Amino acid sequence: MSFKGSLFSGPERVVFGRGCAGDLGGYVEQLGGKRPMVVTDPVVAATPAFGAITRSLRAQKLDYVLYTDSDVNPSDVQIDRGLEVYRSERCDVIVGVGGGSNLDTAKSIGIVASNPGSIRDYFVSSYVTDPYAIKNKKRNPPTIVLPTTSGTGAEMCGWTVVTNTDENYKGFCGGWTAMPHLALLDADLTVSMPPGLTASTGFDALMHAIEAYYHRYAMAQTDMFALSAMGRIVRHLPRAVANGTDMEAREQMLLGAMEAGLAMNTGCALVHAMGLPLTTEFGLPHGVTLAIMAGPVLRYNADAAPEKLRAIAQALAPLGEAARTGHAADAVQGFARALGLPTYLDKAKHDPARIPDMAKAAEANDNTRGNPRIPDAAGFEALYRAAYAQA
Repeated sequence: MSFKGSLFSGPERVVFGRGCAGDLGGYVEQLGGKRPMVVTDPVVAATPAFGAITRSLRAQKLDYVLYTDSDVNPSDVQIDRGLEVYRSERCDVIVGVGGGSNLDTAKSIGIVASNPGSIRDYFVSSYVTDPYAIKNKKRNPPTIVLPTTSGTGAEMCGWTVVTNTDENYKGFCGGWTAMPHLALLDADLTVSMPPGLTASTGFDALMHAIEAYYHRYAMAQTDMFALSAMGRIVRHLPRAVANGTDMEAREQMLLGAMEAGLAMNTGCALVHAMGLPLTTEFGLPHGVTLAIMAGPVLRYNADAAPEKLRAIAQALAPLGEAARTGHAADAVQGFARALGLPTYLDKAKHDPARIPDMAKAAEANDNTRGNPRIPDAAGFEALYRAAYAQA
């Protein structure tokens, strides 16, 4: 179909509040489930908070299947293997628990549970410019997601990021037919996050909000959520990093990540496009790649969207002088460093010879299409070099 207008969507229901994970069994039954498949990873499955999830399922006498073959970069192999388990165990509801990778794994298994073939058949090239250009026409099975991090926004969207192991790249799958039916946002599930993960996932949420706000396809709804998320995150993320049991900070970060996830209806932009190859090439965590690329890209965008960048700086006012004087790039970089995140690449660890290949991958990434200013091939390479020059 020809896409006109702006598409804004989210889960059918969002439940926010401490303890709501303990009601999971009832929600599975509401969706008609009798044999849910719980998708997570071994680390999350071993946390005390995960016990509330399994106790709730047992209390409703639901015979669940636990699938823990998910990791920080979900792959086509893991997803297709999950499909085999889903079908052989005759599951009827998918429950994703964990960070964005686990939720993406859960949603991706749902894609191939409802549609034929492998997840490799459902990569798209235009999720930003044409969100209806998807091949997975049938709606995912009933899906419930419970985030244990506050940052990825995966609980608020139908898109997933999957590694194609044959061609060694990260691509996008999903769309509106893969949107979760229900998101349970329980801050108690986030307490086990160590400081480093709290920082990197929280910074991811901040960049979702910032990129959504200056995005080429921004809309009134996304602006509203983006500005609110920015202020909420910069006020509460340092507290959550410093003290993981600060439940007010944890709740506010979960709310900020939700707002940023809804703002991400626009898609992301150049910081994300240039960050993804850093994960593929060097194995860097997603939030770390964003902290590295944020400064160069925000400076590059300053002339193309000056009013937006000034508004971003104003929203970041709690960060101090750099934000108050309108220097959004300096404010964001300083914030990342204060959280303990690196803001540059190290030539000894990250071979600059990989820049041309990374530049080509970033140029081909659909997130680039949402940026207010799009570099040429030489410009992509210059931005990567600027990431080293900050050292």
